[in-house]
Amino acid sequence: MSCSHGKRLISVLATLLAAFGLVPGSSAGQAPAPAESTPGQFFTITEPITHETYERVQAATRQLVDQKAGGVQGTRPILVFEFQPGEAAPGKSSFGASYDLATLISRELAGARLTVAYVPKPMSGYSVMPIVACTEIVMGARSTLGPITPEGDPVDQALKGPIQFLAVRKTRDPDLLLGMLDRDADLRLVRTSDKAVHYVLAERMPKFLETHHVVDDEPAWEGGRRGVLSAARAREEGFCKRTAETPAEVAGIYQIGGGAVVDDPTLGRRIQPGWIKLEGPIDALALAYMTRGLEQARQDQVNLLFIEIDSPGGSETAADGLADMIAAAKDVKTVCYVSDRALGLAALIPLACREIVFKKGARIGDVTQSITGRNGEFHELSPALISSLAKKAGLLAREMGRPEAVGVAMVDPGVEILEARDTRTGGSRLLSRMEIDAEPGRYQVTQVRKPAGATLTLTDQEAAAFGLGQVVAGVEDLKGLYGLRGQPIRVDGPSWIDSLAALLTDRYVSWLLLFIGVFMLVIEFKLPGIGLPAITSALAFLLFFWSHYLSGTADQLEIILFLIGLVCLGLELFVFPGFGIFGMAGMLLMLTSIVMASHTFTWPTKDYEYREMGHTLLQVTGVLAAVVTGAVAVGRYLPSIPLFNRLVLKPEPWISAESELEPGRLGSEGYESLAFLIGETGRSTSPLRPTGKARFGSMVIDVTAADSFVEPDSLVEVLDVQGTRVVVKRVV
Repeated sequence: MSCSHGKRLISVLATLLAAFGLVPGSSAGQAPAPAESTPGQFFTITEPITHETYERVQAATRQLVDQKAGGVQGTRPILVFEFQPGEAAPGKSSFGASYDLATLISRELAGARLTVAYVPKPMSGYSVMPIVACTEIVMGARSTLGPITPEGDPVDQALKGPIQFLAVRKTRDPDLLLGMLDRDADLRLVRTSDKAVHYVLAERMPKFLETHHVVDDEPAWEGGRRGVLSAARAREEGFCKRTAETPAEVAGIYQIGGGAVVDDPTLGRRIQPGWIKLEGPIDALALAYMTRGLEQARQDQVNLLFIEIDSPGGSETAADGLADMIAAAKDVKTVCYVSDRALGLAALIPLACREIVFKKGARIGDVTQSITGRNGEFHELSPALISSLAKKAGLLAREMGRPEAVGVAMVDPGVEILEARDTRTGGSRLLSRMEIDAEPGRYQVTQVRKPAGATLTLTDQEAAAFGLGQVVAGVEDLKGLYGLRGQPIRVDGPSWIDSLAALLTDRYVSWLLLFIGVFMLVIEFKLPGIGLPAITSALAFLLFFWSHYLSGTADQLEIILFLIGLVCLGLELFVFPGFGIFGMAGMLLMLTSIVMASHTFTWPTKDYEYREMGHTLLQVTGVLAAVVTGAVAVGRYLPSIPLFNRLVLKPEPWISAESELEPGRLGSEGYESLAFLIGETGRSTSPLRPTGKARFGSMVIDVTAADSFVEPDSLVEVLDVQGTRVVVKRVV
């Protein structure tokens, strides 16, 4: 049997054993013990470096070092400073603040096990000084260092002394740093007979030759980029320890725990804890509630926020938005406490938090379904959505320093998780088969941790073994991890406002609100004066749009469309009666706004969205049918009800001018046409808004005002008669 066939057989046997739980590391069997990690912390330093930057880093690093003071060598922390050029002022850091930071790192952090500068992008200016002040430097493959003197500034000769002193303290080549300070200096790259590499300024070359045998002498700078040291040259000559493309890779090099790759806002400050509880499906209401909760936490200056979660899943829109919002909260240390479960799309929430803590018995993963619809229906994720969410879960895991493959495997069942040794760094990592195949020869597979074929679902102990977080027995143990044991913390859950919004967005309650709103609007147009029906209608529509606004389905657009539709309807009734266009446009805008406010999508594209749209259209149709039925019933029976008959306009009885004993005919009864009234004048017996009653001689008939509103007992003239519709205008 060939060697390649033997390796393949061993791999197959390992996969089968893992699938049946016969080896450690399978999700079905006993979880492997989590790898030991080194205490450490990342600190992001973004240009420009100022004295505020120095003070923040000083307070945070000293607190972390003091916490580990007096411990054995293995407990002293590794401090990793990630330097970013920033967008506002790259290369424009002040010399004073940069030198103070360099002094802090090189001299005052002696209690740290190691100081590491991570430079993923090109850095220049005085910010290079604190970088070279670190014990080790890790650079991105395309990053550079230098020049130290900012572009356009003259070289300050007085800075040569501090630069040389810093180089000697950190055992770096002084001439290299001086050449980076003065890009016009003639710096030579010299190789000696003992195969050592030296940087020598031209003016010091004669003295150097007295003690060294030079075999090669060439200009130090590559491609004419004077004062700039590339990552490749720095790595080749030992100036840079290693290269890495992500903070997670740096954490793997030094075996630092995953959560440490994100800044800790509590270091150097008094801890201000907060607690938010999320229960049930992650939907639009949960997203809106969490948005308000996070904003309130910021107002309360909370810097340590516990997010307790117990959820079976949620909708992709709400869960994705909530995960993005939590991941973007850099000013708050977010700790997700999984009290029971974070399954389905709810698993994105813990992945977005800086740290995860599991209660014993908790579970996470199995992102195979979404919960959507008014009744919380489960729907299988489409292949396209699985691909998109898998990338999102992997990105969240990577940003928080967790194995990217673990996040991806929670969504994509085809992902295989392998434990492999990185030959470049010597560390052990959890990677997907795709990641390993992308860099042939770099990784050596040592164990199959999750075979392909099923989405990853982890218990508390398995999650800890996969590097996702820690396990505690309960809330007090959780507080103890952060030095808060016994301290009361207010737990914020959904308030009565959220409960009310949830009730009002219920399908049947929404139907009722719409019916009341439309029905009372119709009643108001039939009754004189603006009274109880108008107020009731306005309140019903207000509650409908307010609740859907809080739930995230209605926004400013829907509300504006409804108000415009209402204005158009008013124009039709009071300004341009009988014209028709404004009335139809108003009704269409109002119905459109109601339909749009009933769900999160604008136009359906998925099966469940088509079902949702069908429910909404059925709801609106049912409401309109009920309103028509109710309006007919009111018109027929309301005048006969003793209590309400006073609200309805009724024709006044009249006595014939010829005989007080002979009752006359009311209204237009007995007339084939009322055209003979054109040009006649009479008096309104009720407000015309625009419809109402008017008396012409002995006749009291229904009329419509051409000029919006006419007060009672006003003189009116008949302009036109269209069948039984009599149009009048006020005579001034």
